[in-house]
Amino acid sequence: MKSLPLILMTVTCTCVIFAQTIAVIDSDRIFDTIGEVADAKELLETEIEEWEAHADSLQDEIDAIQTDLDYTMVMSPERRREREALLEEKSIELQEFLEYIFGPSGLVESRNEELVSPIVANINEAVQEISREEGYDIVFDTSAGVVIFVENALDITDMVLERLSIRGEN
Repeated sequence: MKSLPLILMTVTCTCVIFAQTIAVIDSDRIFDTIGEVADAKELLETEIEEWEAHADSLQDEIDAIQTDLDYTMVMSPERRREREALLEEKSIELQEFLEYIFGPSGLVESRNEELVSPIVANINEAVQEISREEGYDIVFDTSAGVVIFVENALDITDMVLERLSIRGEN
């Protein structure tokens, strides 16, 4: 008899879980649709091209110094040491630059976060507003790959896109 309350409590918890109102969004479709993402992506790509151009110019300097060392037959030992030291210095400069820009927690990553964070916050706010208005308890993102099947009626992606477009017009 003592286990009866436990069984009832389990059944009650199970019922509460099934009583949740669920909706889904497709964040990939949202990102592909709203113009702010395309603008941020274009800006980041432009900045990346500039950083790559700088890296290329550093590599060109390194290649020129290496060519000078490889093909100059008559070079004083002192001049050779200077050129080798410069080659080493430029190689280190290039490596540090690449690490700073493109490495883990580098400038590309932080710049992407800086550009995308406000967009994600705006999307999350729209999802939360719709969820409160429509009474959804849980919203899953089908783009995350954890949702295997969802009935189309549960998809509120269009509502989110509409909410975001209304905000953009104001």
